[in-house]
Amino acid sequence: MHRLSRREWAAAALAAGVAGLSGCAAMRRNAVSPDLRPCTDEFAYTKDGWRLGVRRYRPERPDPGKLPVILCHGLGLNATFWTITDDNLPSQLAADGYEVFLFDLRASGENSRLGSCDRFNRFLRETPFRERGESNWTLDDVVRYDMPAILEHVEQQTGMKQVNWVGHSLGGMVMFPFQQLSTEPWRIANFVGMGSTIIQATTPQNQMLSANGGIRTLLSIASAGRLGRPLTYFRLPGMDRIDRFYYTAENVDDRTVSRFYGYTLEDPGPGALRQFAPYLRYGHLLSADDRIDYADHLTEVVVPTLMIAGETDLISDVPSTQRTFDRLGSPDKTLLVFGEKAGSRGRYGHCDLVWSKHAPVEIFPAVLKWLDERQPGPSPSPQAVASPQTGSGFGQ
Repeated sequence: MHRLSRREWAAAALAAGVAGLSGCAAMRRNAVSPDLRPCTDEFAYTKDGWRLGVRRYRPERPDPGKLPVILCHGLGLNATFWTITDDNLPSQLAADGYEVFLFDLRASGENSRLGSCDRFNRFLRETPFRERGESNWTLDDVVRYDMPAILEHVEQQTGMKQVNWVGHSLGGMVMFPFQQLSTEPWRIANFVGMGSTIIQATTPQNQMLSANGGIRTLLSIASAGRLGRPLTYFRLPGMDRIDRFYYTAENVDDRTVSRFYGYTLEDPGPGALRQFAPYLRYGHLLSADDRIDYADHLTEVVVPTLMIAGETDLISDVPSTQRTFDRLGSPDKTLLVFGEKAGSRGRYGHCDLVWSKHAPVEIFPAVLKWLDERQPGPSPSPQAVASPQTGSGFGQ
């Protein structure tokens, strides 16, 4: 099988952009369905100066015994990741009585770092060019600033100090360092990680390293996310070699793929990509300064955890998920694998865990059942929390 080189990854994305209009922020902002628009219902503010857009799904019949759910998307995407399909996970959670919060991570959606570049960057989002001063953030910054900001926002809106956290890919990976390093790990009552692992069973991951380098090369020239938007209308020859890292083609319908490129794809950010390179090369996720090996501290993660893996996932494969799962210190942990060998209706890749035509009847009910069994009860006190756990804390 031909492996795309770094230059081929960059050239493929650049060709997609020059083959047609790059698209602009207005296209997403004016989408017919609010499920396809950037999160702007509410806003959370981080201590390092970012404004994060939030979308809220209120249940018709709220269940007072259930804690709010926060859904966190992955790297190079935005929160529409969760809502580009029908009968999606947020709608099922809300129908089950949960109050649901989606949010766009920094540098996705219409988020921005407040300050002198804010107005200029809003203009740049209508072009194929990258924003200024918004690209050096890392996974550690998400843990230090984005997660506390959204937890604080949800507490202000609901009165609940604890939440259920459901993350896909990076949106779940951030939970491991958060549990290890936050001074308030108890704020997470239950955690569901979908395609989220911080150990690679096989190294080096040469194809993903090539993709990492290719995207970083492209980002030095233009916005990879906006250059990819014409792919919502047509496909280029050879795109299947790239698409398979995102999803298994027969498991996802054409409309979902079109919406992915048109509404969900974002710039990953060179800073985050640089942090991921050693992970793909050596197999353990490290802090951005290389001082902390997060995989070596998984025994400190004791939150009730459900990990979900897809049999054909090329980014967080089953052996890597199993290794991460086995090291978790939680006395309450569950691993579910979906795919043909596991008796599922179809194969499951990385994003298929949320996008698959079969996910609403195979995966989402399993998530709801697991969460339902771990909610605090019929009438939890809004300020009731578990006993605080001791954490080393960032900067301590």
